[in-house]
Amino acid sequence: MVDYGTKSKRLGSDSKRPFDSCYLCLNTARVPMVCPSGHISCKECAIQSILEQKKTIERAKQDYAEFQAQQASEQAEQQKNRDEAEVQGYIEREVGLSKTTTNYFESSDIVTSKRPLMIEFNDSSKRRAVESKDKEAVVTKEKPKLPSFWIPSLAPTAKSTVSDPSKLSVQCQASSPAHSLKLKHLVEVQFRTSSKGEKLCPSCDKPLLNSTKVSVLAKCGHAVCQRCVNNFVLTTQAGACVVCQKKVSGKTDVILIESEGTGFTGAGGRMVATRYDSALQA
Repeated sequence: MVDYGTKSKRLGSDSKRPFDSCYLCLNTARVPMVCPSGHISCKECAIQSILEQKKTIERAKQDYAEFQAQQASEQAEQQKNRDEAEVQGYIEREVGLSKTTTNYFESSDIVTSKRPLMIEFNDSSKRRAVESKDKEAVVTKEKPKLPSFWIPSLAPTAKSTVSDPSKLSVQCQASSPAHSLKLKHLVEVQFRTSSKGEKLCPSCDKPLLNSTKVSVLAKCGHAVCQRCVNNFVLTTQAGACVVCQKKVSGKTDVILIESEGTGFTGAGGRMVATRYDSALQA
């Protein structure tokens, strides 16, 4: 077979993460914790992830506060420049240094046979008026249009923006899209383990695998296969755990563990991996 082009391969059980593995470190979960959506992780990994996300959110809030303060100072500076420009323009008009020609005898109330007096200023007064212009007017002056759009002087200025972090929250990254996560919502999972290290259902003693739907009772944390949950736990309104006899209110107290499944009969995920290589090689 030529070693180029597109290749597809079916993924088996060896390519899937075991249901009792941490989705953060990909190892068998130590002190396993499960979120309300059924994602298992180590207790240490879950706490570290939550703390790191909180630190990131705090840094984002500080950056946003600094950005707002900078925006406020820039707006105050621009307003100050505008006020100074208005004052300077008023002074220039009062002393007769305005660029426009002023006719003081334009009013119809004054009748005179003499030629109207026109106040004009010479080149030196023009120069003084231009030199006294505000800096903002010089900066905002329209740039000459050049035929080359790649000239740096014509490139648009990119304004730095910082998004509002008020809507950010700690999230569980195991699902797409991610969902919100809190430490108090995590439930410690208690598996029954055989002498060989296999996870067993405490009710029917059958091994728990990726192809088996495994549920965790939120009140006590015991892991039971979904079949035993339906047959023994949720049979009545006042259900109870098959191990510790703690009451189970209903399906809201049962968390189904998410697993990646095996083959095309699995519970989720893509079962075919595709690799794209360059079709032409030297």
